[in-house]
Amino acid sequence: MRFPAFVAAIFLAAMVSACGGSDSTAPTTGTLAFHIVTTGFDIDSDGYLVDIDGQSRMIPANGTMTVEASPGTHSLAINGLAFNCDITAPASASVAVGTTTTVDVQATCVPYLRNAIVYVSEEFGGAVMAMRPDGSRRVQLTTDNQVYASPAVSPDGKSIAVAWGATWDGIYVFDRFGKTRTKLVGHGNLDAEPAWSPDGTKLAFRSLVPSPYGGNVGRIFVANSDGSGLRQLTPDVSPGHPNPYDATPSWSPDGARILFTRSGDISIINVDGTGLVSTGVDGDSPSWSADGNHIAFQSVIGGNTGGGGNVAIYTMDMTFAPHAVTTPVQSDQMPRWSPDGSQIVFARAENNVFHLYKIQADGSGLVKLSTSTLSDSWPSWTRGF
Repeated sequence: MRFPAFVAAIFLAAMVSACGGSDSTAPTTGTLAFHIVTTGFDIDSDGYLVDIDGQSRMIPANGTMTVEASPGTHSLAINGLAFNCDITAPASASVAVGTTTTVDVQATCVPYLRNAIVYVSEEFGGAVMAMRPDGSRRVQLTTDNQVYASPAVSPDGKSIAVAWGATWDGIYVFDRFGKTRTKLVGHGNLDAEPAWSPDGTKLAFRSLVPSPYGGNVGRIFVANSDGSGLRQLTPDVSPGHPNPYDATPSWSPDGARILFTRSGDISIINVDGTGLVSTGVDGDSPSWSADGNHIAFQSVIGGNTGGGGNVAIYTMDMTFAPHAVTTPVQSDQMPRWSPDGSQIVFARAENNVFHLYKIQADGSGLVKLSTSTLSDSWPSWTRGF
């Protein structure tokens, strides 16, 4: 008995398939299965970018993603990490036809701006920036095309106080991501140089007051961290006496005193306005170390001994004996301590352009952090929270 031709064809195809013949549905690729786990604080919900042989696609901060891939070895790179996150992932993965290769991606995030250097950069028009202490992972915090000065991060790392505006008409506060600018307090003209108390409940800053001799002079003011309780801290002088200019406040670690400059003389005053004393040392931009045992400041080489030269970074202990830390190219300014007191970050002028450097407190290990040809200035080094 003969079968119809179409029945014979079906029978033949079935026999070929059963015997391992050609099948157009056989797989030609494999699968990369990404398993992503991110732990810690301030996790970026947008996730990351994974580059597979140079082709980018988004992966979640937590979850899974599968990608069809040709057989062979594929290069992998994770990009788009948040400033505060580090990641562990393989640099490549091999794929076989019809199989699944698992790629484990693990990220750990610390609180945003923990142990970071915050500063202002002309590269982005005066924006507030942040970078890690080694100069890596630079991030632009403010993106509103406004010019800022003297950023200071609160002790809990949640707020950034800055000077802003054409006349610096007050102290403003951002959240730690550089968003939601709010005017905290304003006294008058040229309000700047905010400094947080160690417990984060108060801010000291420099503002101008009318001088009895005409014009304005700087005074240190203190306000609560919500802007209330504004008061002038440093005193005026009696008529007939030289009217000093006060600037650059820095709190003692115990919160009881404030270090500042009075017409170039480094001075200390109690937070209640009593006990004003001079250290007898000429300088500017003083900064108290976290242990309260040392002060970093800028001063002309030779200091109050009458020597001349460029401005350098100095340190002194509480005996107020200055020790030069840097040998400036042109001028070294705005020193600020690392959280552990072992290093100092500062702005160095070279050909009239400021670049950020860091140095060991003993003067060794100078490292340039800036990479821009435009000025970076107003550095501060945040705590470990």
